[in-house]
Amino acid sequence: MWCALLLGSNWNNRSNAGVSYRNSNNTVSNNNRNIGTQLELREIAIFEQHHDQICIADIHTTKGLPCISILMGKVHGSSKNMKRYGNLFEKIISIDNLKLAHKNARKGKTYYKDIKMIDSDPDKFLWQLHNSLKNKTFTTSPYTTKQIYEPKKRTIYKLPYFPDRIVHHAVMNVLQSIWDRTFIYDLYSAIPGKGIHAGSYRLRQFLRDRENTKYCLKFDVSKFYPSINHDILLDIIKKKIKCRDTLWLLDDIIRSTEGNKNVPIGNYLSQYFSNLYLTPFDHWVKEDLRMKYYIRYCDDGVILHRDRDHLKHVKDLIKEYFESIELTLNPNTTITKVDVNGIDFLGYKCFRDYTLLRKSSARKFKKKIHYLETHNTDPQHTVNSVMSYLGWLRHCDSHNILSKYIYKNLVILDKMEQASFKLKIENPLRKYTCQNLQSTHKTSKLTQ
Repeated sequence: MWCALLLGSNWNNRSNAGVSYRNSNNTVSNNNRNIGTQLELREIAIFEQHHDQICIADIHTTKGLPCISILMGKVHGSSKNMKRYGNLFEKIISIDNLKLAHKNARKGKTYYKDIKMIDSDPDKFLWQLHNSLKNKTFTTSPYTTKQIYEPKKRTIYKLPYFPDRIVHHAVMNVLQSIWDRTFIYDLYSAIPGKGIHAGSYRLRQFLRDRENTKYCLKFDVSKFYPSINHDILLDIIKKKIKCRDTLWLLDDIIRSTEGNKNVPIGNYLSQYFSNLYLTPFDHWVKEDLRMKYYIRYCDDGVILHRDRDHLKHVKDLIKEYFESIELTLNPNTTITKVDVNGIDFLGYKCFRDYTLLRKSSARKFKKKIHYLETHNTDPQHTVNSVMSYLGWLRHCDSHNILSKYIYKNLVILDKMEQASFKLKIENPLRKYTCQNLQSTHKTSKLTQ
């Protein structure tokens, strides 16, 4: 638990009021309203201030003397905020919420047989689902599974659209905002408005502090999803949710696999469950270990620090922490020198002054382009493939690879024109090739 440092400030000037501009060379009795520094033990936590936090002045007295403590408002994931929420189940199973859940779950999947069935008479099926939840006759359906190898072997679990996927969306509609408030700011997996690119840009922002980011501890969890303990996960959930009926539903979903471990990869709720499982760990890293530069995406994490030996100690502590929640730190976890190796994270290789596409991703990109050049692919597949890679590459320093394989690749340009004509759409690549040509023209003029 941290102590709050109650800092005196020059309250006559707003810009000088707060933590960063304390004026402690005056006594408390100084009449010019420069408030003297005082210390008081308080059962609160002070968090790093981010761009969307606000400072709140808590004016109170300590031993008869006026003090101002600076609290952070809108703190993402305060572990001290222990408010528990009840009366949620009726919101989850309400017909309006089930209709919204069906609307969200069916996006991009209207050709599914189950979705066509429900769309034929939505009121009938949604009322049926409502009654099964209300009467607690609902239970998670049997899974179908398949194996994928991208890049390593994983088991993907799939549930029927009705009733399961609608139920998962209904749960998220109500609980997501509650769970989001428990997360730290620098968690980027499965959270609306964040994601891989936001996490990568945040890492690049961290690297501007050259002095305090000399070394990088990059870690992940071995077999994370299959290792999640159901009892531990439910205990974490119960710290925020007290509605018994909602806990019954979550318990049914979480314990839908054999044994007491495994959160199925493929479930809509699984990524949020993974976020929740490591949320106490996130707060421990930020608040107890006081790691300022820390980012997590699912089970992948990066911690930056100026001292290599300190990061070695942190690594040992993380290993112990993971063992306490029945997880295993990947034995390949390493500490590297940022200025020598850069940081391979979230699909990019980040250096201080530039960012490159990860080598494995670059190989896949080149292989895909070669395939498109030599095969007659479906028009929609051609457009989707080229534009998805273009979107990925535009978030890093990729001028050369884009020019060679897309912007100046006559075969790809021609295939994109043909595919767009067949789809009766405007070629989405045109605006980017035009921008690239204009940029190249301006550069050549400057160099003449």
